Amino acid sequence: MSELIGTTLSGRYRVDAFIGRGGMAEVYRVWDTKRAVPLAMKLLREDLAQDRVFLRRFKREAQTLANLQHPNIVRFYGLEQEGRLAFMLMDFVEGSSLRGEIFDLDGELMSDGRIREIIRSVCSALHYAHEMGVVHCDLKPGNVMVHKNGTVLVTDFGIARMTDAATATMIGMGTPAYMAPELVRGEEPTPQTDIYALGVVLFEMLTGGERPFTGELAETTGSTSEKVRWEQMHLNPPS
Repeated sequence: MSELIGTTLSGRYRVDAFIGRGGMAEVYRVWDTKRAVPLAMKLLREDLAQDRVFLRRFKREAQTLANLQHPNIVRFYGLEQEGRLAFMLMDFVEGSSLRGEIFDLDGELMSDGRIREIIRSVCSALHYAHEMGVVHCDLKPGNVMVHKNGTVLVTDFGIARMTDAATATMIGMGTPAYMAPELVRGEEPTPQTDIYALGVVLFEMLTGGERPFTGELAETTGSTSEKVRWEQMHLNPPS
Protein backbone atom coordinates (compact mmCIF):
# COMPACT_ATOMS: atom_id res chain seq x y z
CA MET A 1 0.00 0.00 0.00
CA SER A 2 2.37 2.65 -1.29
CA GLU A 3 -0.27 5.30 -0.69
CA LEU A 4 0.44 4.98 3.04
CA ILE A 5 3.96 6.40 2.69
CA GLY A 6 4.01 9.89 4.17
CA THR A 7 0.69 9.54 5.97
CA THR A 8 0.25 9.59 9.75
CA LEU A 9 -1.81 6.90 11.47
CA SER A 10 -3.53 7.19 14.84
CA GLY A 11 -2.37 10.78 14.97
CA ARG A 12 1.26 9.88 15.76
CA TYR A 13 2.78 7.17 13.53
CA ARG A 14 4.22 8.64 10.32
CA VAL A 15 4.73 5.95 7.68
CA ASP A 16 8.23 6.42 6.22
CA ALA A 17 9.12 3.31 4.22
CA PHE A 18 7.96 -0.11 3.08
CA ILE A 19 10.14 -2.94 4.45
CA GLY A 20 8.61 -6.21 3.32
CA ARG A 21 5.58 -8.45 2.97
CA GLY A 22 4.53 -11.70 4.63
CA GLY A 23 1.58 -14.01 4.25
CA MET A 24 -0.81 -11.96 6.35
CA ALA A 25 0.82 -8.57 6.75
CA GLU A 26 3.01 -5.87 5.27
CA VAL A 27 5.83 -4.32 7.29
CA TYR A 28 6.69 -0.61 7.29
CA ARG A 29 9.14 1.63 9.10
CA VAL A 30 7.23 4.37 10.89
CA TRP A 31 8.22 7.33 13.03
CA ASP A 32 6.53 7.70 16.40
CA THR A 33 6.11 11.47 16.56
CA LYS A 34 5.19 11.35 20.25
CA ARG A 35 8.25 9.41 21.43
CA ALA A 36 10.53 10.52 18.56
CA VAL A 37 11.72 6.98 17.75
CA PRO A 38 11.47 4.71 14.69
CA LEU A 39 9.22 1.66 14.96
CA ALA A 40 8.28 -1.26 12.75
CA MET A 41 4.61 -1.46 11.83
CA LYS A 42 3.04 -4.78 10.86
CA LEU A 43 -0.07 -3.98 8.84
CA LEU A 44 -2.68 -6.68 8.45
CA ARG A 45 -3.80 -6.98 4.83
CA GLU A 46 -6.85 -4.79 4.45
CA ASP A 47 -9.05 -7.61 3.20
CA LEU A 48 -8.13 -9.71 6.24
CA ALA A 49 -8.63 -6.77 8.58
CA GLN A 50 -12.30 -6.87 7.60
CA ASP A 51 -12.55 -10.56 8.47
CA ARG A 52 -13.54 -10.96 12.11
CA VAL A 53 -11.81 -14.33 12.45
CA PHE A 54 -8.49 -13.04 11.11
CA LEU A 55 -8.76 -9.86 13.14
CA ARG A 56 -9.37 -11.86 16.30
CA ARG A 57 -6.26 -13.94 15.55
CA PHE A 58 -4.28 -10.79 14.85
CA LYS A 59 -5.32 -9.34 18.20
CA ARG A 60 -4.32 -12.58 19.91
CA GLU A 61 -0.93 -12.41 18.22
CA ALA A 62 -0.56 -8.87 19.54
CA GLN A 63 -1.40 -9.96 23.07
CA THR A 64 1.12 -12.80 22.84
CA LEU A 65 3.86 -10.37 21.89
CA ALA A 66 2.88 -7.90 24.59
CA ASN A 67 3.56 -10.56 27.20
CA LEU A 68 7.15 -11.05 26.02
CA GLN A 69 9.71 -8.69 27.53
CA HIS A 70 13.26 -9.97 27.06
CA PRO A 71 16.53 -8.39 25.86
CA ASN A 72 16.75 -10.86 22.97
CA ILE A 73 13.15 -10.52 21.77
CA VAL A 74 11.97 -7.61 19.64
CA ARG A 75 9.78 -5.50 21.92
CA PHE A 76 6.11 -5.09 21.05
CA TYR A 77 4.24 -1.87 21.85
CA GLY A 78 0.62 -2.28 20.90
CA LEU A 79 -2.19 -2.98 18.49
CA GLU A 80 -3.86 -0.06 16.73
CA GLN A 81 -6.85 0.27 14.42
CA GLU A 82 -7.74 3.19 12.19
CA GLY A 83 -10.70 2.90 9.89
CA ARG A 84 -10.26 -0.23 7.79
CA LEU A 85 -6.64 -0.68 8.88
CA ALA A 86 -5.31 -2.83 11.73
CA PHE A 87 -1.64 -2.81 12.66
CA MET A 88 0.76 -3.51 15.50
CA LEU A 89 3.93 -1.72 16.45
CA MET A 90 7.28 -3.02 17.62
CA ASP A 91 10.89 -1.91 17.84
CA PHE A 92 12.57 -1.19 14.53
CA VAL A 93 15.83 -3.14 14.48
CA GLU A 94 18.57 -1.24 12.70
CA GLY A 95 20.76 -4.00 11.40
CA SER A 96 20.41 -7.17 9.35
CA SER A 97 19.00 -10.65 9.66
CA LEU A 98 21.00 -13.78 10.40
CA ARG A 99 19.99 -14.90 6.91
CA GLY A 100 21.81 -11.88 5.50
CA GLU A 101 24.86 -12.52 7.68
CA ILE A 102 25.10 -16.13 6.49
CA PHE A 103 24.64 -15.07 2.86
CA ASP A 104 27.28 -12.33 3.13
CA LEU A 105 29.87 -14.96 4.09
CA ASP A 106 29.63 -16.14 0.46
CA GLY A 107 30.11 -19.81 1.30
CA GLU A 108 32.71 -19.31 4.01
CA LEU A 109 32.06 -20.75 7.43
CA MET A 110 31.03 -18.66 10.40
CA SER A 111 33.49 -18.69 13.29
CA ASP A 112 32.75 -20.99 16.23
CA GLY A 113 32.74 -18.02 18.57
CA ARG A 114 30.17 -16.17 16.49
CA ILE A 115 27.96 -19.25 16.28
CA ARG A 116 28.06 -19.70 20.06
CA GLU A 117 27.21 -16.04 20.59
CA ILE A 118 24.15 -16.20 18.33
CA ILE A 119 22.90 -19.55 19.59
CA ARG A 120 23.28 -18.46 23.22
CA SER A 121 21.13 -15.38 22.61
CA VAL A 122 18.45 -17.26 20.67
CA CYS A 123 18.32 -20.01 23.31
CA SER A 124 17.88 -17.38 26.02
CA ALA A 125 14.98 -15.82 24.12
CA LEU A 126 13.30 -19.16 23.42
CA HIS A 127 13.73 -20.40 26.99
CA TYR A 128 12.05 -17.26 28.28
CA ALA A 129 9.22 -17.50 25.74
CA HIS A 130 8.65 -21.17 26.52
CA GLU A 131 8.51 -20.38 30.23
CA MET A 132 5.79 -17.86 29.32
CA GLY A 133 3.89 -20.56 27.45
CA VAL A 134 4.72 -19.25 23.98
CA VAL A 135 6.04 -21.33 21.08
CA HIS A 136 7.49 -19.32 18.19
CA CYS A 137 6.58 -21.88 15.47
CA ASP A 138 8.53 -20.12 12.70
CA LEU A 139 12.12 -19.82 13.89
CA LYS A 140 14.54 -19.36 10.96
CA PRO A 141 17.52 -17.14 10.08
CA GLY A 142 15.21 -14.53 8.59
CA ASN A 143 13.51 -14.15 11.97
CA VAL A 144 16.75 -13.65 13.89
CA MET A 145 17.92 -10.04 13.70
CA VAL A 146 21.37 -8.70 14.49
CA HIS A 147 21.30 -5.07 15.64
CA LYS A 148 24.17 -2.86 14.54
CA ASN A 149 25.32 -2.82 18.19
CA GLY A 150 25.67 -6.62 18.06
CA THR A 151 22.55 -7.59 20.01
CA VAL A 152 20.82 -10.70 18.65
CA LEU A 153 17.01 -10.49 18.66
CA VAL A 154 14.32 -13.02 17.81
CA THR A 155 11.53 -11.38 15.85
CA ASP A 156 8.31 -12.09 13.98
CA PHE A 157 6.23 -14.16 16.32
CA GLY A 158 3.68 -13.87 13.52
CA ILE A 159 2.48 -17.43 13.97
CA ALA A 160 3.40 -17.77 17.60
CA ARG A 161 0.70 -19.16 19.83
CA MET A 162 -0.03 -19.57 23.48
CA THR A 163 0.30 -23.25 24.40
CA ASP A 164 -2.76 -23.00 26.59
CA ALA A 165 -5.34 -24.72 24.38
CA ALA A 166 -8.11 -22.62 25.87
CA THR A 167 -6.77 -19.45 24.27
CA ALA A 168 -4.48 -20.60 21.47
CA THR A 169 -5.24 -20.48 17.76
CA MET A 170 -2.70 -21.34 15.09
CA ILE A 171 -2.35 -18.70 12.38
CA GLY A 172 0.07 -20.66 10.23
CA MET A 173 2.32 -23.68 10.18
CA GLY A 174 5.74 -22.15 9.70
CA THR A 175 8.36 -22.44 6.97
CA PRO A 176 8.69 -25.99 5.53
CA ALA A 177 12.51 -26.23 5.75
CA TYR A 178 12.36 -25.59 9.51
CA MET A 179 9.21 -27.52 10.40
CA ALA A 180 9.56 -30.31 12.93
CA PRO A 181 8.12 -33.69 11.87
CA GLU A 182 5.24 -33.36 14.34
CA LEU A 183 4.13 -30.16 12.59
CA VAL A 184 4.30 -31.97 9.25
CA ARG A 185 2.01 -34.60 10.77
CA GLY A 186 -0.40 -31.88 11.84
CA GLU A 187 0.26 -32.25 15.55
CA GLU A 188 0.23 -29.43 18.07
CA PRO A 189 3.46 -27.42 18.39
CA THR A 190 5.50 -27.67 21.59
CA PRO A 191 8.74 -26.03 22.77
CA GLN A 192 10.54 -28.95 21.11
CA THR A 193 9.16 -27.63 17.81
CA ASP A 194 11.35 -24.55 18.23
CA ILE A 195 14.34 -26.64 19.32
CA TYR A 196 14.10 -28.60 16.07
CA ALA A 197 14.00 -25.38 14.05
CA LEU A 198 16.96 -24.04 16.02
CA GLY A 199 18.86 -27.21 15.08
CA VAL A 200 18.23 -26.45 11.40
CA VAL A 201 19.43 -22.87 11.93
CA LEU A 202 22.57 -24.19 13.64
CA PHE A 203 23.14 -26.58 10.72
CA GLU A 204 23.01 -23.63 8.32
CA MET A 205 25.51 -21.63 10.35
CA LEU A 206 27.91 -24.58 10.56
CA THR A 207 27.72 -25.37 6.84
CA GLY A 208 27.72 -21.89 5.33
CA GLY A 209 24.05 -21.83 4.45
CA GLU A 210 23.25 -25.45 3.58
CA ARG A 211 20.01 -27.00 4.84
CA PRO A 212 19.59 -30.59 6.02
CA PHE A 213 16.54 -31.15 3.84
CA THR A 214 16.13 -29.62 0.38
CA GLY A 215 13.64 -31.95 -1.31
CA GLU A 216 16.22 -33.34 -3.73
CA LEU A 217 16.09 -36.87 -2.24
CA ALA A 218 12.33 -37.11 -1.85
CA GLU A 219 10.66 -40.19 -3.29
CA THR A 220 7.49 -38.32 -4.08
CA THR A 221 6.17 -35.75 -6.52
CA GLY A 222 4.80 -32.31 -5.81
CA SER A 223 6.13 -28.91 -4.86
CA THR A 224 9.51 -28.35 -3.26
CA SER A 225 7.77 -27.72 0.05
CA GLU A 226 5.97 -31.05 -0.20
CA LYS A 227 9.23 -32.84 -1.02
CA VAL A 228 10.97 -31.21 1.95
CA ARG A 229 8.15 -32.33 4.22
CA TRP A 230 8.48 -35.89 2.89
CA GLU A 231 12.22 -35.91 3.65
CA GLN A 232 11.62 -34.63 7.18
CA MET A 233 9.22 -37.49 7.77
CA HIS A 234 11.24 -40.30 6.17
CA LEU A 235 14.95 -39.43 6.15
CA ASN A 236 17.56 -38.89 8.84
CA PRO A 237 19.32 -35.53 8.71
CA PRO A 238 22.83 -35.62 7.19
CA SER A 239 25.68 -35.93 9.66
